[in-house]
Amino acid sequence: MGDLLYKIEQDIKEGRKKKACDRLRNMINQFPNDLSLRNKLGQIYFEAGFLDEAGKFWILSTPENNEMENAVEIYRQSLKNSGNTILKDIVFRGDKELLDGRTKKIINDLEYNSFKQTKQIPVFKAKSKEKGNYSENHINLLSKVGIFLLIGLIILLPILGIFKLFELISSLFV
Repeated sequence: MGDLLYKIEQDIKEGRKKKACDRLRNMINQFPNDLSLRNKLGQIYFEAGFLDEAGKFWILSTPENNEMENAVEIYRQSLKNSGNTILKDIVFRGDKELLDGRTKKIINDLEYNSFKQTKQIPVFKAKSKEKGNYSENHINLLSKVGIFLLIGLIILLPILGIFKLFELISSLFV
């Protein structure tokens, strides 16, 4: 995870904020209980001027300043304070029991509002991965073998075709 955070910092320094945001979104999916990743992504959006998007990622955080509070309020207003819409938008897949009291209260309030308005609470399949086990390469052994077999088939078919053609030609003249 440290290597990816370093890559994200390098992307930001080199002006590749889109790449950094993509990496952070992937990490949020892999480590949903780590709210610091949401804070970092919110900060990138805030610095880029996307206050509503920053508020989306800061909504579960303890506000550190007025800018965070304002961004969260702008985000809530953009979705008309609809608990259902906000829950579907923030997609929290982590374990609510690991959250602090304030964050649990925010999620519970959103769930209550959602149930009150729509008679349902959006539920997302939990994903969890240990902090040290994240890797950007998701190709496993079976995929590698399949790729090599495909390449071998592509190379072998024309060679077999040429041998069959010579066999056919030789059978015509014999």
